[in-house]
Amino acid sequence: MADYDPLDSKSDPFGPPAISVLVECLHCGESYESYRIEFRIETDADGKQHGFWCCPIAGCDGKGFGFDILPVDPNYREERGGWVYCDDEEESEDDWEDGNDSERPEIDGDDESIPF
Repeated sequence: MADYDPLDSKSDPFGPPAISVLVECLHCGESYESYRIEFRIETDADGKQHGFWCCPIAGCDGKGFGFDILPVDPNYREERGGWVYCDDEEESEDDWEDGNDSERPEIDGDDESIPF
């Protein structure tokens, strides 16, 4: 593997996929095709330049495919077959709004029962 170069778009792991896919930015909420993601070089607080794959929407600071910019399709798989997706969302009170409290866990307000 070649050395990392902060100014080389090909060495940034957050670049867009080879095959364009519909994405949405977590910062601005806009949807667009991933081929529009732009590589921009910015100067950090220490005066060093660093390149980032960025959301193309004016004024948005979303950066990185797979970080701030995500595929709209939750079942997306990249061209090599992989993708990080976790369906283990925590359950919320809304999960029991159907009126069936039989599966609802008991919530004990006694903090002394917590072992730590």
